[in-house]
Amino acid sequence: METNDRSKVAAFDTLFSSNHIQMLKVMLPYMDNQTQKSLAVYIKFLELNYTIEYYKKNPYPLCGCMEKESAPDIKTLCTELLPYCTEHERRQIEQIRGLLQGMEMYKEMSKTMELMKDFMPDAAFSDDGSPQSDGTGFDMMSMLMNMLTPEQKQMFDLFGGKTDAE
Repeated sequence: METNDRSKVAAFDTLFSSNHIQMLKVMLPYMDNQTQKSLAVYIKFLELNYTIEYYKKNPYPLCGCMEKESAPDIKTLCTELLPYCTEHERRQIEQIRGLLQGMEMYKEMSKTMELMKDFMPDAAFSDDGSPQSDGTGFDMMSMLMNMLTPEQKQMFDLFGGKTDAE
């Protein structure tokens, strides 16, 4: 876990705790098993009570413990969540990240196709802007598709990519 990720968690925990609660946490490992269980519940109770009291005194939004993100970045959020995930959750987040990466790749390919359409007016394009064979045996889409990995091709197809080769 990166230091920045830890600092977000630590800042939040610090905001809703007191020195006395932290002292109890330090004492926790020195207690016997039964006392540890009871003390752990008591610590969580104190933290909840402290949080409730904090919001009664400070009804304004949280801003002191962390900087608000200007625009949500799902890929960054996914990366920050990974250290706290189970293996199953980790796989799901990795799938989400792959999906987002595929969507970005699709957007980039679409931009490339538009640029190619502008810079290569002699090449044949269909009404939807996708390249077609120009009759000379040069098929731009096949050329671009051959540059992709199998996973990228699968992602392209998933997002509605169609080729003349199909």
